Amino acid sequence: MITVSYRMNTTAERFYDLLMNSIKHDIEQKTGTPVDLKDLKSGYVYKTRLTNKLGKQGTAKAVLTKIERPYCYEAQFETQRGINTISYHIKDLDNDLIEVTYSEYYASGSTAITLNFKIMSFFYKRSTRKRMLYLLKQMNQHLQATQDEG
Repeated sequence: MITVSYRMNTTAERFYDLLMNSIKHDIEQKTGTPVDLKDLKSGYVYKTRLTNKLGKQGTAKAVLTKIERPYCYEAQFETQRGINTISYHIKDLDNDLIEVTYSEYYASGSTAITLNFKIMSFFYKRSTRKRMLYLLKQMNQHLQATQDEG
């Protein structure tokens, strides 16, 4: 499992709105179909194309498994090899201060595939953490830059 936490000077609602708009845009890009934000709730399913860490592309069934505004987003991406689960948990710390925790977990029915993933994760964990920390920092910068618009 990979976990990254980052503190932001914003509200849970503002971060969650940005996250859900980003997810909406990604779904529209992957499926070519317009999506209404109100339709993005637990149980929403769509097909998507994913690229693994080695650059190999494949198709996945994506399921939004836990949508709890404004504190939790969780999705599973199911491929022939296993299920990758990602989540964002948002916690209020103080007035306009939140902590966002991103987690990523992989499970497979095959012991060999799970073991292989654990070995590969050892090598990719640092770069995945850096990428997620960079993404959270970019989201925070966007929220700071647009603070007066909301």
